[in-house]
Parts: sequence; C-alpha cells; structure tokens
Amino acid sequence: MLDGIYNRPNTMIERQKALQADPRPVHLKGPRRVLAIRLFSVGFTAGALGTVYGIYQLIRGKQQ
Repeated sequence: MLDGIYNRPNTMIERQKALQADPRPVHLKGPRRVLAIRLFSVGFTAGALGTVYGIYQLIRGKQQ
C-alpha cells in the first residue's frame, strides 16, 4: 500500500540539471512563480495608489 511512497526512483539529479539549464532568472524558475510575482506586484501597486489617494484626500480636506 505504501510502496509507491518509499520505493520511488531518485530524480533529484535530473531535476537539478533541468533547473540549472533554465535560462530564466532564479526568482522566476519555480512553478507558478511568475503568477505569484505578478499578483504581488498588482497588490503592491494597488496599495501604494490607495495610500497616495488617501494622503491626497487628507491634504485636500484640510484646505477647504
């Protein structure tokens, strides 16, 4: 029943060769890494724009 878990072939050497042969930058080599980085970038941008808008509203409110 557990034979498929502990009697698997060791494929670490092949995976390491494939990872090192990949020409992409290190932070983009993993699976779904581009998606994670893009989601972070979108969230960071939205947060930064929200902060700037909030500061603008505070400054505009004090002038009136």
